[in-house]
Amino acid sequence: GILANWLVCVAVMMASAAGDFTSKTLVIWPPIAAFVAMGLEHSIANMTIIPIGMFAGADITAAEFIVGNLIPATLGNIVGGVVCVAGAYHLAFHADAMRLDRLA
Repeated sequence: GILANWLVCVAVMMASAAGDFTSKTLVIWPPIAAFVAMGLEHSIANMTIIPIGMFAGADITAAEFIVGNLIPATLGNIVGGVVCVAGAYHLAFHADAMRLDRLA
């Protein structure tokens, strides 16, 4: 969960910083490829893939999916997004933002 959401957030931030469509497309590939290659758990991806498997006959109940996968993955995604991404940005740029607020 934690590393999965960190990689997804990195892809989104890199795409936001890129200027044109081609650049945006190219910069999301490395973090998303790493996410897929490592087989990480991301709650949004799991909310699609696991129910498809359940409809196809996978031996898992909705309760097992929610308790055993969705809740832990979601908690890890929250930690990855809030602590690892937003927290790092806050530490890196908070002083600059405060200085700009005083100048305005």
